[in-house]
Amino acid sequence: MVELAEKHAADFATRAAEHDRDGTFATENITAMKQSGFAAAAVPKEFGGMGVTSIHDCIVAINRLGRAEGATPLAFTMHLFRTLSTVRALRNAIASGNRMRQQRSEDMLKKIGAGGLFITVANSERGANIRTSKTLATKVDGGWLFNGVKTFATGSPSADLLAVRARYRNEAGEERMGAAIVPVDRPGVQIMDNWDGLGMRGSGSHDVVFTDYPVKDDEFDDIGEYGKFNAPFLAVASGSSLGLSSIFLGIAETAHDIAVTAMKNREEAASYPMNQATAAESETGLAAMRGILGRAALSYDDFFNTAAGVHDPNPLPVLSDMEAYELIKNAAMAKKFVMDTACVVVDQALTLYGGGGFVANSTLARLYRDVRAGPFMQPWARNQAIELIGKVSLGVDPNDE
Repeated sequence: MVELAEKHAADFATRAAEHDRDGTFATENITAMKQSGFAAAAVPKEFGGMGVTSIHDCIVAINRLGRAEGATPLAFTMHLFRTLSTVRALRNAIASGNRMRQQRSEDMLKKIGAGGLFITVANSERGANIRTSKTLATKVDGGWLFNGVKTFATGSPSADLLAVRARYRNEAGEERMGAAIVPVDRPGVQIMDNWDGLGMRGSGSHDVVFTDYPVKDDEFDDIGEYGKFNAPFLAVASGSSLGLSSIFLGIAETAHDIAVTAMKNREEAASYPMNQATAAESETGLAAMRGILGRAALSYDDFFNTAAGVHDPNPLPVLSDMEAYELIKNAAMAKKFVMDTACVVVDQALTLYGGGGFVANSTLARLYRDVRAGPFMQPWARNQAIELIGKVSLGVDPNDE
């Protein structure tokens, strides 16, 4: 998987500046990943994939893409972690004897394994967060109708399927959160083609509008009480934040490499004490980011029992809420630290490189804009991460006000 990532990265880098300048999504990159089998890395071998299960291995591969450009791996991370969650859903369905979910998961994984499906996520909304949704699911015969507007649907121009959440009421009248992975070629969904960001300009993070969009009963899952952190769900979903973080580590690594290479090629620049101090701070920051990401990823591999490539036929471990929050805290800490530190390292790269990095067509200028997106990303945008880390560290339920 990592070898393929490095090959794709070399190719993607040749078009990164053009897509950034034009604000266009590199659909050709997604096509290339489908054709090579890279997009099916997490699919079990019996369904045509590579059978990669380790979160640690996944974030190493994503990091290699991030060193080349940030937009494509943002979309790929959404796809990869939804694929991993589908593999786990299959594992649980087999263990519990749920034939409907088993069949649904197998069908999806076979199509991804054949290079026929790419999943993107349409969950973010203005005025909502990971505990809430303004998109409503209304019950009808045989399914649900979704109505709402999603933002930051990264990679949506290449989506075959959209992962989406919505608020609904169950038969007891309780407000719950539901989720589905559904096709884009069904009436009632519109991808708006309106992304115009400061950075990650080539990410295709358009708004998506659902208008009486039909979702079948067998596509719809309950994922917890509305307005509350759902510990088991987050313990799985927060793994994707490690993938996102590895992209921004890659951005910082590339910026540092550009600056250090420039220093070595400039007369006497490498001998300036302040340049040496700045380079040392950046090297230390990069090492710390790699360390905290590796630690968090291995904690997830321990949880999923995949660090050694073990395929455990049993369902996922059952954790208490606070045990799950401890796992989630590892991901939140890693994400906050990496996103903050990546910004610092890119700033230091510009300091070392000088005014040439401020020119619009400079690679450093693109990296400077792209890295700013990191601290905003869910799950665990900066302030939300701090709150969760503090509460869990002190033994306070994150749902307590």
